[in-house]
Amino acid sequence: MQKETSSEWLSENRFGICRLSLLTIYREPVIGSGMTSQLLFGETYEISRSSKNGQWLFIEGQNQAGTGWIMIEQHHEVSPEEYDHFQQAPIQMTTSLISKVKWGEERLFLLPGSQIHADENEIFSWNESFTFEGSTRPFGVKADRKELVKVAGIFLHAPYLSGGRSYFGLFGGSWLHLVFKISGYTIPNYLSPILDSGKNRSTENIQEGDVIIFGNPYGIPHHLALYIGNGKMMEVKGKVLISDFEPEKWMDDENNSKENRVLHVKNLMKQ
Repeated sequence: MQKETSSEWLSENRFGICRLSLLTIYREPVIGSGMTSQLLFGETYEISRSSKNGQWLFIEGQNQAGTGWIMIEQHHEVSPEEYDHFQQAPIQMTTSLISKVKWGEERLFLLPGSQIHADENEIFSWNESFTFEGSTRPFGVKADRKELVKVAGIFLHAPYLSGGRSYFGLFGGSWLHLVFKISGYTIPNYLSPILDSGKNRSTENIQEGDVIIFGNPYGIPHHLALYIGNGKMMEVKGKVLISDFEPEKWMDDENNSKENRVLHVKNLMKQ
């Protein structure tokens, strides 16, 4: 398999919108190079360059959804005017494990966190025979802490997948990104930028919906969890599961040997 090593920068801005249930973003412009992230139906992106052979596009997903290369066959072009409109249009976030849209003779199944731009200027016409089956919530309405924890539970038992961003596979950062996105908030998709986001709390003042950042004895972060109240947290360890939150077991000790330590508690809801 030959690796594509060069790319061409575009002379003008180009934009796209995901019109698949799930769109894989690759690290390099070649199949098998590794997945960096995924886009869900309705998410938009900006294109900065293309591969030399024209078969791949380098994109940056809206609202920190991820960056990398997509196949040209999976690209759905929109004009700059349409792209600007999609950034301003009201959005409904799908919350069902599986939702279904049908317009005309077309049918597509949608995963949690997919976006439906809820006005008459959608990419397909709402005046046609359009139906939607599933549940949604408006992105413009910020969830309270109890609702955010309920959203997190949608993904319970979803398997771990590096770079994954759906119920069929995700990792700590992408899972939290989806939970907060569905709940009306935009946070980073990866652990490192989360360190500089939100407001710090003490473990004594932790509230449901706060994000817990664990690290090793040298203070290097390596894991994320969501506090869900009553001494419990939700995390991705092989799959999304519920664990006990016991900070007293993870505090510094004289031997400096504990592998899991609470480095930060973050309020990313800013409420």
